Amino acid sequence: MYIDVIASSSKGNSYLISDGKTAILIECGLSMNELKRRTNFVVPRRIDGCLVTHSHQDHSKALKDMLNLGVDCYALKETFEANEIAHHRAYFVEDKKEIKIGTFKIIPLEMYHDVPCVGFLVYSKMTNEKLLFATDTYMIKYAINGLDYIMIEANYDVTLVEDNGQRERLIKSHMSIETTIEYLKSIDLSKVKQIYLMHLSSRHSNEEDFKRKVQAATGVPIVVCKE
Repeated sequence: MYIDVIASSSKGNSYLISDGKTAILIECGLSMNELKRRTNFVVPRRIDGCLVTHSHQDHSKALKDMLNLGVDCYALKETFEANEIAHHRAYFVEDKKEIKIGTFKIIPLEMYHDVPCVGFLVYSKMTNEKLLFATDTYMIKYAINGLDYIMIEANYDVTLVEDNGQRERLIKSHMSIETTIEYLKSIDLSKVKQIYLMHLSSRHSNEEDFKRKVQAATGVPIVVCKE
């Protein structure tokens, strides 16, 4: 499975996933022009669908453009409604209800953010590989084993958040590095080839420290997703 991190921050998020037969975009939180530029026009020309976790603009900014350019898009009903979208290529997803895009089978999974949000379990029948994508959530309730790739939020270190109000907001909407490590240690990592740490806060995270801690806790190669 091929994973390309296009963008990963509060300024915008987007990730290209391909198994050599089917290509999907997860998140479209940049302008369409920027997505085209960063992917050399792979987006939108050569993708088979776009998945969006929730309605916040750093994840859904180009959603209308995607649809208008002929890309099938998959998101919660609430995500389309928040973006004032009604379109024949807009497909509603539901928790644990499987969808198929080409050679990918995808199961949306409920996440816990300050707006309705899902993650995705992505399985490729081409490569027989399984990927978990989970961001913008303060916890993951599903213990998922047999994974090959994990893309998971590690947003902040609670000791770096000085403002009490902001700390309370983060605790109820994003995963701390401590929570991320706790989850990873709770599941079987024996098949995992790489762990991608996503959506690091620019002010409340430490990239090298996060990478070192997760590597030590899991023994798996770590990729820190860049802006």
